Amino acid sequence: MFDIGFFELMIIMAIGVVVIGPKNLPKLARAVGKGWGEFQSTFNELKGDLMEEADNLKNSVNIDQLEQDVSAATKVDVDVNIDDINEKPKVDQ
Repeated sequence: MFDIGFFELMIIMAIGVVVIGPKNLPKLARAVGKGWGEFQSTFNELKGDLMEEADNLKNSVNIDQLEQDVSAATKVDVDVNIDDINEKPKVDQ
């Protein structure tokens, strides 16, 4: 995702140890992990609710029948005979 290699990760960790301190770094990592987990949980719950609402809306509108009606209304039947195309038109003289 961020394309971070081993060397870049070591630099980030070294900066974190210097800025935050070795005693507070595990606490910060735990808090970030917990926050990320809560974010994912909330996102998945919101996604599930949205999908359920979309399904309910689809069922209430009866979109499948609507798609069939639109398809039937816009369907154009064209019957082309190749022999008719290849024939030369008759010219009345």
